[in-house]
Amino acid sequence: MMNIGIIGCGFIGSMLAKACDDINEIPKVLLFDTIQSKCRQLASRIPKAHTRDDCMELIEQSDLVIEAASHEAVEHFGPIVLGKGKDLMVLSIGAFNDDALFDKLKELTKVHSSHLYLPSGAIAGIDGLKSANVANLDKVELKTIKSIASLEGAEYIHRKGINLYELKDAEVIYEGSARDAVKQFPKNVNVAAAVSLAGIGFDKTSVKIIADPGATRSKHYLTVSGRFGSFSIKLKNFPAISNPKTSYLAGLSGIATLRNIVSGVWIGT
Repeated sequence: MMNIGIIGCGFIGSMLAKACDDINEIPKVLLFDTIQSKCRQLASRIPKAHTRDDCMELIEQSDLVIEAASHEAVEHFGPIVLGKGKDLMVLSIGAFNDDALFDKLKELTKVHSSHLYLPSGAIAGIDGLKSANVANLDKVELKTIKSIASLEGAEYIHRKGINLYELKDAEVIYEGSARDAVKQFPKNVNVAAAVSLAGIGFDKTSVKIIADPGATRSKHYLTVSGRFGSFSIKLKNFPAISNPKTSYLAGLSGIATLRNIVSGVWIGT
């Protein structure tokens, strides 16, 4: 039996909380959000759910803590969770663009016999990418096509003086390394972080972001080549109903990871 704590009660946190309610091995779900009304509203719909005003109390009472809030939440609560010997699932994996933070959390898992789980999120091919990387990779490229709504509010867009609503056709608005892409678009390209961590790293992974006024969902094109051969993957992801910056698949990935952890059976690399 495993009690689950969830930090962040937005779209993905809500999906995971509802999934917990259907898993027999999970007796209790603890919820925390800086906006407490979100916790109360979510808990009212989930029999197993209980709110916590203090996140430290949630961590103490959980066996596995799921971060579904922000990069800042990973940075602040991640070391505390793992340092207490609790397991941690991180959904905002773009936080690991910070090498020092990632190294710190990995070291804590060794010292305290805890586990760090990183779902693949809104991208496919992570299993093949990890396997291919064992024999070294020559190239990893990610092209992402985003709707205007999903990019709205990004600081990079404002700083560059790009008026998304004046675009008539699809236009490349960013091209560079995954490290810089995650820094410039912290709420938009967690897929770049997942690909980087599974493959050749943030600096060697190249990313192109395209704003498309005609797009209604995000599209990702992943191209990989190396000694193993090559593969290409194309995804068309539906956005979350309540948050166009989040793909529905990202939440499903978290649920699949949770089911693996609880069952103790992993399929795939």
